[in-house]
Amino acid sequence: MEDILVPLGFFAMVFGFPLLRRQMIHRHQLERLGAEQANAPAPAPPPGPDEAASLALKLPEPHRLYALALLCRIEDARPEELDAHSRHVLTQARHHELPATLRAYLGLTPASRQRLAERGQDAEALLREQLELISRGVAGALGRDAAAADGLLTQGHYLREKFTPIELGEPVRLDRSP
Repeated sequence: MEDILVPLGFFAMVFGFPLLRRQMIHRHQLERLGAEQANAPAPAPPPGPDEAASLALKLPEPHRLYALALLCRIEDARPEELDAHSRHVLTQARHHELPATLRAYLGLTPASRQRLAERGQDAEALLREQLELISRGVAGALGRDAAAADGLLTQGHYLREKFTPIELGEPVRLDRSP
């Protein structure tokens, strides 16, 4: 019996101790992380991805369609095909400027509308102007990609003109002047 217990005890110590130690280390790390998370302040929730859409649905009809079309234009853009500046502009327009504009308009009270009217300004006209400004910014960000494509086409035309073989019989011009 002793012949069996001694090797069994040896194997238990050799293989069991590292497993037990690893589990205790893991449990300690989990308890430490749980304590750190409990003491850490809760992060502010990011703005909801549908905040701008839900606000746009509350707008009066002509502005609702314009705001939703602007949202669709931003969502249809492929960020992986844009440069960093364009991606930043689209992100800011989608998550900050557009929701802030819509909240400001929807937060107007009858008294604030009256104050705007006294100044000779119409709330709907101001909203339309601000939506158009955001739309121009988005169009500019999306148009930057077109500028890169135009640059590539221009370079292609230049290279074709420069490296096209000269036909026999054509005079060789050394200067570019007419």
